[in-house]
Amino acid sequence: MFNVFPDSVEKSVQGVYKVISGYFSYPTMIGLGMLYVPLDSVMRVLSVGYVTVCVSVVVAMAATGFFVGRRIGMYPIDASLVTVWHSGLGGTGDVAMLSAFNRMVLMPFAQNSTRIGRVTTAVSAARLAHPIA
Repeated sequence: MFNVFPDSVEKSVQGVYKVISGYFSYPTMIGLGMLYVPLDSVMRVLSVGYVTVCVSVVVAMAATGFFVGRRIGMYPIDASLVTVWHSGLGGTGDVAMLSAFNRMVLMPFAQNSTRIGRVTTAVSAARLAHPIA
């Protein structure tokens, strides 16, 4: 944005990012997913109602992002993806969604969106648990 770094440095950084995102994304996603998601717990809560609610929430978020993004002049698919990142599994979910849609170049936006979503969720939960008088 401020053109602080020379073009050669920016191109080098882009090259390193392409190598890392191309060769390390899937092993990282699978490894962290298997490490942090206990599959026995997932299987205990898995039901038709649970899956229906999850799919409904993600579809509603994607549709809202798509239409609002288009209305304000953004690329609707990218706006939709930014909205959906709030429902992901943090960094692992970001990598999964970005690689599935072939949009790894949007990783900085995904990370920011995920962090904002976490803060919003935590603040909302805290306010519901302890309403301000």
